[in-house]
Amino acid sequence: MMLKTDSHHARRVLKHVLIVLIVAFIALLIGGMAGMALGGQNPLRFFDPATWQHVFSFWQ
Repeated sequence: MMLKTDSHHARRVLKHVLIVLIVAFIALLIGGMAGMALGGQNPLRFFDPATWQHVFSFWQ
């Protein structure tokens, strides 16, 4: 009986973690696109690989 309850609790926690990760990812996409638009650029440029190469070059 205890195993069933622990399994159910673990499943609930994982479900909530997954939801938070999905919402955070969507917020990242929306925020990035909004930032591009506020910077006077095309919001879809956020998805351009050259943009991400530029971002990752700061970490090297």
